[in-house]
Amino acid sequence: MDPRYLGYLERTVLILLGLACFVQATDRQGQNPFNDAFLRRVLARARSWKPDTNFRSNIHYHTFRSLKGIGESRTGFKVPIKHYDYVYDVDIPESFDSRDRWPNCDSLREIRNQGTCGSCWAVAAASVMSDRVCIHTNGTRNVAIAAEDLMGCCADCGNGCEGGFLDGTSFQYWVDAGLVSGGAYNSTEGCKPYPFKPCLYPFTDCHREESPKCKHHCQHGADKRYARDKVFGSVAYSVPRDERVIRYEIMTNGPVEGGFDVYEDVFLYKSGVYRHVYGEHVGKHAVRIIGWGREGGIPYWLISNSYGEDWGDHGYFKIVRGINHLGIESKVITGLPLV
Repeated sequence: MDPRYLGYLERTVLILLGLACFVQATDRQGQNPFNDAFLRRVLARARSWKPDTNFRSNIHYHTFRSLKGIGESRTGFKVPIKHYDYVYDVDIPESFDSRDRWPNCDSLREIRNQGTCGSCWAVAAASVMSDRVCIHTNGTRNVAIAAEDLMGCCADCGNGCEGGFLDGTSFQYWVDAGLVSGGAYNSTEGCKPYPFKPCLYPFTDCHREESPKCKHHCQHGADKRYARDKVFGSVAYSVPRDERVIRYEIMTNGPVEGGFDVYEDVFLYKSGVYRHVYGEHVGKHAVRIIGWGREGGIPYWLISNSYGEDWGDHGYFKIVRGINHLGIESKVITGLPLV
C-alpha cells in the first residue's frame, strides 16, 4: 500500500478521534435525565413526543427527585366505585378540554407549583375540588381550595410533604370536615395560601420542605374566620378503570384526580403525547386530568401538572390514553361539592 495513503488514513483516524473526544468533552453532564447521553437515548426512542433539549449542564436535583408522591394507604380505606348507566349509549366527543367547556372557572387554567414538597396528592385533589365547586355553581363561585389544609389536618390522607394516598381519603375528608380556601405561595388570597416557595424547572436550587402543621385559623387579614371559610363536598367516589367512563365523568362533572408511575424521561417532556421510552422508575405521582383528544392518530389524556408553568407544555402534558399506560387509568378519584 502506498505510504502516502497510509499517512492519510492515520491523520484521518486521529482527526476523528479528536472530534469524538471534543464532542464527549462538551457533552452536558448532570444527574439523569439532565445530560446529553440520556437525551440521545430518549431522542432515539421517542416517536410521539419531544423532550426539552435546552436544559443546563451540571444539574443535580436530588431533593426534587427523591420526593415521595403516592404511597399505599395505611388504613385500607377506599371510597365506593360509582356505577354508570348508559355510558355506551351517550355520544362522547373525540376531544374535550374542561377549560373550553367551563370558561368562567379560573381554577381550570391555574397551574400550581408544589415546590420541594411531596404534596402532589393534595395539590391535585384541591385543584379538582376547586374546579368542581365552580362548575357545579355554574361559574358563580371561583375558589381555590387550600392544599395546605388537606396536608396538615387530614392525618389519614397522607404524610404531608412525605407523600399521600390515592384512595379517596382526601375527598372523603372534604365531605366530612370541609376545607378552607388558599391561593398561591406568597399571596394574600384565601385563608391558607400555599406555604412553600415554587421549585422551578429544572428543579435546581430547591430545598426540602417540612410538612405543615394543622392550624385552625386563617392568615392575618383573611376575609373570613377558619370555620366560616370552609367548603364542603357532598360525596366522594372512584371512577371505574374504563377509558370511556372516565371521559364521561370529566365531561359531565369536571376534572378528576389520577396517578401514574414516574420514570426519569418524563422530566424532559416538552410536547406531544408522552409514552415512557427510557430511564429508571422514580416513584408515583398524582395529577389532574382535565380532558382528552388525539394527536398524530394517538389518543391522549390532557393533564395539568403541579411542577409550575416552566415545565412541559406550559405546565401541561399529554399521556397515551386507553391502554392504562403507567397506571394512569387504574386509580381515578373525585367527588362532588355541597352546593
